[in-house]
Amino acid sequence: MSYPRNEEEYDDENRLPLRPPGTRKESHVDSSFANQLDHQMYNGPAKKLIDELYNAGPVDGPGDALIRLQKIGKLRSSVDALTATLLADSVEQVNQSFADMMAVQQANSPQEYLEAQRSAEFYGVDPGDDETINSNFIAEAAVALRETPQKVSHRMFVAKGLRHVCTNTLTALAAGDITEKAAHDIVRFCQDLTPEQVSVMEEKLLEAAKTASDSTIYQKAKRFHDRMNPEAAASRHEKSAQSRKVTEWYDAHGMGTLKLYHRADVIKALSSTLRWVANQNNDPQDTRTTDQLLADVYSDALVHGWPGSEGTPLKPRLSITIPALDMLVNPDKTLADLEGYGPIPVSLALELAKDAPSFHRVLTDPWTGAVIDVERRNYRPTQGLKDLLRLRDVHCCFPGCRRSADRSEIDHIDDWAHGGKTERENTHLLCKQHQMFKHALGWKVVARADGTKEWVTPHGLKTIITPESMNLVVRPGGTEDRDRSSTESTAEPSVRMTPDINRVLGYPMDLEHPETEAS
Repeated sequence: MSYPRNEEEYDDENRLPLRPPGTRKESHVDSSFANQLDHQMYNGPAKKLIDELYNAGPVDGPGDALIRLQKIGKLRSSVDALTATLLADSVEQVNQSFADMMAVQQANSPQEYLEAQRSAEFYGVDPGDDETINSNFIAEAAVALRETPQKVSHRMFVAKGLRHVCTNTLTALAAGDITEKAAHDIVRFCQDLTPEQVSVMEEKLLEAAKTASDSTIYQKAKRFHDRMNPEAAASRHEKSAQSRKVTEWYDAHGMGTLKLYHRADVIKALSSTLRWVANQNNDPQDTRTTDQLLADVYSDALVHGWPGSEGTPLKPRLSITIPALDMLVNPDKTLADLEGYGPIPVSLALELAKDAPSFHRVLTDPWTGAVIDVERRNYRPTQGLKDLLRLRDVHCCFPGCRRSADRSEIDHIDDWAHGGKTERENTHLLCKQHQMFKHALGWKVVARADGTKEWVTPHGLKTIITPESMNLVVRPGGTEDRDRSSTESTAEPSVRMTPDINRVLGYPMDLEHPETEAS
């Protein structure tokens, strides 16, 4: 039986036998000689492998290619080990130097320092707390690695485990002797063990990990953990039951997945019920497969209720953006946008929209695709701005965050207290957590003339965030982020304005236009 894809969510560094921050000597060696040894240990193997691959010249047949692939696998392990040391060492050093950093900020920017302190009190956060420093640095590292904070948080768990607990495993990973997956599983099953037990597990597993499959090491590490930590089964079940939840994610081709994590008996009962209902279908004209029937029964029960019931009282609002001009010019190639998901075929969008009780006109830039205005005839201006940002930004605008618009709030880029206006150019969506990062933890954001936002991390890294609805960035002065001459064969569509198009765009039916084509 395979282990669940969400098992990594239960990795918790507080369950590792970690020493307190400031006492983890591996991350702050006290001599230049020791520093050099560290550098050689974690950079040397990667450099050697890269040199071998480069100096080997062109590939000489399949056998030579396989040998190089083997070296690339070792190189990947070495890079993973180097990444782990950089993450673990850097967050430890930030923790140690935090007081000095605050003293420098207070001296150089006293007003900014006081505002950050007041914001920290407002959000109920201590910027010097180990957990806050850790999450703030993870967000910065996510910018550097161009990964999500969730993925970097997972990396940080493994990094601290390797650097400060499983040091022999880190050495083997740096040498390319084991895979990153094997190293991660060894760290994972060190949770709740003592340092002495960790040493025994490394001794038993590392030699096997040089040749065994990742799944073998996973099973061996899990069995060792369970033997060394014979916690009562009932207690483990109780802890797991507290983690029950529903999660969702979105897949390609207009599809998505909803996952329920619950007690095994509940899952079994739900599955049996779904199959029983599906088996009642005796229609010979129904060509759906068993899997399709089960999926339809499940979704129908949640949305419309079981047969004989009135269904759910909750009818969620779906927001769909359909580019009217594109649809009129070439409906076969037009893509609409489903809020919270992304592009869907226009045929599906029209099917979803046909029963909608009302429509909400959205003005998009015909070249960039960005939402630039929202119909306000039925809303107060503040509601109009909310709708604009919800459709323009789609989700939280913090680097790497995709919390939906419904879980985010309007934030002023230039603070209201400093004269910032409540208008579309000076507002964006931020979730609560990242409002706190911006106002209390040293992150800065600047609105750029092309509609993008430039974020600067506390340690000076810069990254550009583009509104989700924008598919082409127009630079100041008329230059774009791609060579317009290269798109001449696929230029934006042109269409002659007609009364029907006037109706779609909300213009008066009898509005006259010059005898030219509109783009």
